[in-house]
Amino acid sequence: MAWANNAVFTQLSELPEEALAFSAWNPEWTVGKIANHIVIAQGRFISRLQKLDAPTENEFPLTKDGMKSLVAKSATNDAEIIKLIDQPEEMLTFMRYGKSAQFLNTTVIAQIIHHATEHRAQIADIMAVNKMDVIDLDSLDLWAFERLSK
Repeated sequence: MAWANNAVFTQLSELPEEALAFSAWNPEWTVGKIANHIVIAQGRFISRLQKLDAPTENEFPLTKDGMKSLVAKSATNDAEIIKLIDQPEEMLTFMRYGKSAQFLNTTVIAQIIHHATEHRAQIADIMAVNKMDVIDLDSLDLWAFERLSK
């Protein structure tokens, strides 16, 4: 779903910066904060798959340029994730919420996709609630991807 991340993050980089501060149910979880969360989590997921410590978490500024940098980082992360998806299945041990956890690497890959999809939907909902219904989730589904890939 790298292409869907790219589409949403690119769109965010082109919107008025005020849109990045929109929130709905929780004022701390703004559009910009959720976008940053997706990309920061990508780094954590990659480190788990590579059996490395989690990287330092740095948020991108909630500006047009910050979102453009976020687009680039997400694309780099997604390219790394794609390289890791064909590894043989194995049990991984890593820290999750301060505790040691064990999950299959295939579960981590599935969570990468689910996590980003869930949060892209939240971003779209927050935008719509704030009268800026600009993200068409139907154009970001797997049916659309297959049509665009042909």
